[in-house]
Amino acid sequence: MKIVVSASSFADVVAAKNVADVIELRLDLFPTFPDENKLKGIGKPVIVTIRREKEGGRYSGDEERRLRNIVRYSLYADYVDLENDVEDEWFKVVRCKVIESYHNFKETPNYEYLRDLVESRRGDVFKIATMGRDRRDVLTIVRLLCEYDDLVAFLMGEKFAWTRVMALFLGSPFIYCTVSKSVAPGQLEAGKVRRILTTLGVEGLSSISRS
Repeated sequence: MKIVVSASSFADVVAAKNVADVIELRLDLFPTFPDENKLKGIGKPVIVTIRREKEGGRYSGDEERRLRNIVRYSLYADYVDLENDVEDEWFKVVRCKVIESYHNFKETPNYEYLRDLVESRRGDVFKIATMGRDRRDVLTIVRLLCEYDDLVAFLMGEKFAWTRVMALFLGSPFIYCTVSKSVAPGQLEAGKVRRILTTLGVEGLSSISRS
């Protein structure tokens, strides 16, 4: 398990260094796209994300420009985040590992729909972040986590923030956190998450066996 801090500025990056295992650069939230060389000095594994407005981000420009920037930054990152509706060609030209993501801010689709997304994935890790409504949505996420490896899956919303921690016990490789303002509904503060894991004695927990 790794604590990922979503950073919306280089001030967040500095604040995250003592608590994060991985830093996600939400470049759609940065004032301007930084020079690639600035990624080299971060000193932590880096995820580069340029999130579109329809997935809760702030990028509203040309889609090809967005993707070309992601490819450019992939030379200096450990992961880039590509949404599940991005064409195959872009997955083939990035120069690092890929987190393929699906976001739904309205609901949690049924198990069969999400299962098909996971089984058709092209990335190294698949990420599902959907809005929680009731216990049935929790069951859907739990079932997916129990059946698939290299899957990040949780429910958004304050009411279901705990599913982000729960997912770690079911094999999720990452938990996305913040050190300043939340960039997604229900996102937890990184220091609090680390204290929870330390209290439970489960830091470094590996994926639960599915055998």
